[in-house]
Amino acid sequence: MDIVALGVAVSKAVAGSTPHPILVVENLWKRYPGVVAVKGASIKVFESEIVGLVGENGAGKSTLLKCVTGVIRRDSGRVLWMGRAVDFHSPSEALKHGVMYVPQDIVLAKNLSISDNIFLGMEGKSMLATREAHRELSIAKQLLSELGVDVDPQIRGGEVGAAIAQIALIARALHFRARLIALDEPTSALGPVEVDRLLDIMVKLRSRGISMIFVSHKIEEVMRVADRIYVMRDGEIVAEFDRSRFNLNDIVKAMIAREIREFFPKEKVPIGEKVLEVKDLSDYYGLVKSVSFYVRRGEILGIYGIVGSGRTEMALTLIGYRRRRKGEVYVNGALVNIMRPSDALRYGIAYLPEDWRLALVYLLSIKDNIALPIAQTLKTVNLGLASPINLKSERELASKFIESLRIVPRDPYRRTMQLSGGNRQKVALAKLLATKASVLILDEPTHGIDVGTKVEIRRLMVDLAKEGKAIVLISSELPEVINMSDRILVMREGKVVAEFTRERATEEDVVKAAILKMG
Repeated sequence: MDIVALGVAVSKAVAGSTPHPILVVENLWKRYPGVVAVKGASIKVFESEIVGLVGENGAGKSTLLKCVTGVIRRDSGRVLWMGRAVDFHSPSEALKHGVMYVPQDIVLAKNLSISDNIFLGMEGKSMLATREAHRELSIAKQLLSELGVDVDPQIRGGEVGAAIAQIALIARALHFRARLIALDEPTSALGPVEVDRLLDIMVKLRSRGISMIFVSHKIEEVMRVADRIYVMRDGEIVAEFDRSRFNLNDIVKAMIAREIREFFPKEKVPIGEKVLEVKDLSDYYGLVKSVSFYVRRGEILGIYGIVGSGRTEMALTLIGYRRRRKGEVYVNGALVNIMRPSDALRYGIAYLPEDWRLALVYLLSIKDNIALPIAQTLKTVNLGLASPINLKSERELASKFIESLRIVPRDPYRRTMQLSGGNRQKVALAKLLATKASVLILDEPTHGIDVGTKVEIRRLMVDLAKEGKAIVLISSELPEVINMSDRILVMREGKVVAEFTRERATEEDVVKAAILKMG
């Protein structure tokens, strides 16, 4: 018997009898000041089953998962685990009962090895016992191997990426004989190959008796592996789909209570003169190599490339965040000198980072975050740094973007840390738009958010193009690049290797340019 099978206690249902759920959640509620995050949610999970949990940002998916697994306390409702009422006070308590929570933002103890992270919390464990350490290394290596990963378990947790960290936590779940693994957005930080590997692991675990709750914005991935899917909207479970009834349009409609006619609402917009032109741009680190391009008023310029192609590095070099070795930047035909991001902003070039969380100060309110880049213009009198900000203007600015971008909750004083991922993304966009920049560089603007918010942001890009903004769309979602761009540049190994017009671009040709060396 292999190590995964040893780590799982599989109970056999009596032939012909009705299967009993291992997890039952009944009428669960969770409230925060000014908002009800979960409203009477009820779900069931059976043995050897993958249950998908989908919904828009702010629908309550992660909150429900955290209430079940002891990360946060529920206000009311009942949780039955293996037929008994439970109230887990922490994830470690849940794990002792066979329930493992894997968070979206994977955190391993950085100074401990992968092996030590797997066994962390075992009672009676001695870190100094050589024999025990050798035994644990052997078990850790076998666990990781069973999950299809060939990695040295002695590597420190701080030296591995999200994919390996995630698998290390799944290995930990197996060692602790978990019967249920709750995965919160497990593919959000993974590339396509890593996603396929994780989904294969999930299917393998299901075949060995382990159940999973799979929270994700990526409905197609959930549909690949789930046996059933629950849909949440505004804190409530509003629909349930068995595998035989899986239909993308029906699931999306249940999520957003409206039908999306166009996932890519691109419109034909008059294209004007060049606003930004980049010539022979290279960085000091060899990751950006002689890149040249231009973007015009009203144009959406798509930039596509696989991981490591230099897309983000190019943008960061352009705005002065990374050191430039050579190259020229022209704005409205005039040569400009951009040494730092504040210079780029002064010349009307604004950048939304790939990790949009870096654009926000979580402890500040929505209005404070939006006003940050233009605080000087909101001051009542010019007394330097000590100048007071016009609070009325700041509040009105925030309220305008809260309304236009449909930020929830509609409270300008709400701290950003209390918002869902999609609404944080909208605040980051509002902060960008408040600068009134003429060139907007959007790096993965729809990454990690639900389908409804994706469409809203894509529609916003079209509206901005109509206003005459020049937009550079950097995205790893190929359908998005092809369907939302007027032109497409393909990058590989730090260089622009191909250019396509909207009319001539096909997924096959773009992918070939991104991965194959021509000539």
